[in-house]
Amino acid sequence: MFRHVLVAGLGTLGSEVVKNLGLLGCESVFIADADTIEEKNVSRSLLLCEATVGQSKVLYALDRLRTWFPQTQWSGVPVEVADVEPDRFIQAEVLFSCVDTDLARTEIAALAARYRIPICDAGLGGISTRVGRISWFPGDAAACFACLLTSKRRAMLLNMWESDVYACWADEHDKRDGWTSTATMASIVGGLQVEIAFSASAREVKESFSVHLDLDQSSVSQTIQHRRSAECPFHNEVTGALFPICTVADCSACSRQFSPNRRISWVRRWGACPFCGSHNILIRDSLRNELTGSVS
Repeated sequence: MFRHVLVAGLGTLGSEVVKNLGLLGCESVFIADADTIEEKNVSRSLLLCEATVGQSKVLYALDRLRTWFPQTQWSGVPVEVADVEPDRFIQAEVLFSCVDTDLARTEIAALAARYRIPICDAGLGGISTRVGRISWFPGDAAACFACLLTSKRRAMLLNMWESDVYACWADEHDKRDGWTSTATMASIVGGLQVEIAFSASAREVKESFSVHLDLDQSSVSQTIQHRRSAECPFHNEVTGALFPICTVADCSACSRQFSPNRRISWVRRWGACPFCGSHNILIRDSLRNELTGSVS
């Protein structure tokens, strides 16, 4: 049994994972998700079904989880996992990845390499509502999520730290509207995600693998073994900041210049002009590090 767990993402899948961790009696669970509650979260999640649209997912969920599972120490912050304090990664014995972008998964792979944390990742969707996948990345010399990407895709992410939303196993040209999920599949995949993490850890599985579920096929479950990519930089010693920081940005609306001093990917997704509030921001200058420089 894990004592200290970190969960990234609190959508339909993440809600099932934290519920299962509470049922198993984990000592402490820390949750990171910068999003607010949307209509789809209310309709698909037992944890969030009574929430008000616009509330912070994490802050709302923590209140309910503390009531449901008082034996577990629940904590969290409404930020992306890349902005979580280092102490949380150092303490965690496993990180459950319940995110839905290649960007977030690649950031998690970099964080796992830095802090030597095993990752159990899962995703829902693709071309069917009855498809899901759970992946175990034990760290050390085994393959990470970035190893599974094509060289071109990995280089783009490491240089830009930005991506579209699609399943981790989907074709690179799939569109956003291919993403689908149901509460039933989230329950199945979320349960298996926790079970696979505990089982793989207890058996000390040293190789990365994925369990692919497709309830539309006669062979429902398929296990896929993953090999480490020689081109993946996350298996080398990396010093300094993991992510490129935007130091200078321009606002296209009011033409004012300012210094966000935040991750480039954060600025692209969440940044707003401090003078007029516009989200139409142009990155003008940044501080880069060994990871991004190695593939430029």
